[in-house]
Amino acid sequence: MSAPRTPLLSIKDLHIEFDTPDGTVKAVNGINIDLFKGEVLGIVGESGSGKSQSWMATLGLLAENASTSGAVLFDDHNLLNLPTRDLNPIRGNRIAMVFQDPMTSLNPYLTVETQMIEALRIHQKDMSKPAARQRCIQMLDRVAIPDADRRLKQFPHELSGGMRQRVMIALALLNDPEILIADEPTTALDVTIQAEILDILLALQPERGMAVVFITHALGVVAEICSRVCVMYAGQLAEVGPVEDVFTDARHPYTLSLLKATPRAAQDTTEQSNEALYAIPGAPPNMRMPPQGCPFEPRCACANSECSQENPKLEPLDDAPERLKACFRQQSSAELTEALNHGR
Repeated sequence: MSAPRTPLLSIKDLHIEFDTPDGTVKAVNGINIDLFKGEVLGIVGESGSGKSQSWMATLGLLAENASTSGAVLFDDHNLLNLPTRDLNPIRGNRIAMVFQDPMTSLNPYLTVETQMIEALRIHQKDMSKPAARQRCIQMLDRVAIPDADRRLKQFPHELSGGMRQRVMIALALLNDPEILIADEPTTALDVTIQAEILDILLALQPERGMAVVFITHALGVVAEICSRVCVMYAGQLAEVGPVEDVFTDARHPYTLSLLKATPRAAQDTTEQSNEALYAIPGAPPNMRMPPQGCPFEPRCACANSECSQENPKLEPLDDAPERLKACFRQQSSAELTEALNHGR
């Protein structure tokens, strides 16, 4: 038997709450995630499921009204407890993040060159400005931005949306981070540009040996680029496992519901389908008043009386210990799908 792998980063019993005028929002409720060197980990779920907040917490990027408990372990440090002066050398250097909208991340008053050189030299203080500029040109070339020398002199508004996102990726990779967190990096782009951005990430990830966390609601993207997936709902993990296993043999009703709600292209382009696109009934719970039982129970066609009384723990599957689910139902994927198709 091979020895267990050591995680590059571990999220342990992470809780995140937001203090609002309407009450405390329990955004993330005790999640545990291990991220391993060189893997591409997908984080999926509906809006408000806690996907982005979980990973923004690792870099201390939560809003001022947020409070956290638990641990984010990286290189013998708990990142949740690190003072800013100790966290700054890690973020943007060893752990980097790419956000959904580059126009809210890039400074509109500074050229691309100024922003990239600053991001590089703040962590590599001995690097000369000419050397830093050459490094920036190399990275822009690597993310497929033509005429990189000219683009460096431009402001963000002078670039297209796809080019701005490429600049954000180049910025994130300037210091060769060990971990790249990509938070919905293609959502605001058209389909063709999305594909180009994904191709860039797929090429750069093995080349640099970094771990990538890809946060998205697009299951098709996860199926294409990720090796493992965490399905989140209402601030907790519903199912975790290898992407192919989870997507072909899902064991949680929420995962099955997400898959059923994902549009699929017809096998024959001449074929017309009369089947209406599935929508998960109801809405996610109000996390100012979390339910006592399973948070998916009010929307779940497979729920029973036990589901409304107790919140199931995330536990290994009996027949696949490397996979985890938080559900009392022990039926096969086919049986759960049958229940889902026929309602309660």
